[in-house]
Amino acid sequence: MIGTYDVVRTRGRSDAAHDILGELPEWFGLEKFTDEYEEAARKFPNYLAVNTRFTGDAGPGEGVVDGTRVPIDDVTGILLLDPRYDSTAEVHLLAVRRKLHRTGIGRALLRRAEDDMRARGVRLLTVKTFGPSSPDPGYEQTRAFYEAVGFLPVEEFPDMWVENPCLLMAKVL
Repeated sequence: MIGTYDVVRTRGRSDAAHDILGELPEWFGLEKFTDEYEEAARKFPNYLAVNTRFTGDAGPGEGVVDGTRVPIDDVTGILLLDPRYDSTAEVHLLAVRRKLHRTGIGRALLRRAEDDMRARGVRLLTVKTFGPSSPDPGYEQTRAFYEAVGFLPVEEFPDMWVENPCLLMAKVL
């Protein structure tokens, strides 16, 4: 458990993606992309940071049988994982409610997803974010977070996203 939060694995929490992304317009302010993340939440594995009142003293991930039943107000963060190949996976989305930034929730979400991927034999975890050639304070923080948890920049693709450079980062599991 991390503070008063635990991380559970579930599927289909497009409502959580929508609600949390709505609090973070400087990162996820375009409706088109929010819709894409909601669709991804329907199909990719979801990791949710939830209030421990749903897990009690059961231990990490043991108290919540069905993460789809956690009320939206008690979901504090979400990570969507795209299992690319048997040996690789991609963090498709990682978002934490604004008031809970820098409390360890993002790290806890990543830790749980990484543990699951290692158990499945995945050896490389990747993430794409805005590249440094287009300065933005919010994305400087995003890149600093990923570097702090062990991701390394691999390559910046200036044309992958319309008008925005894409930085591919990777972490060996």
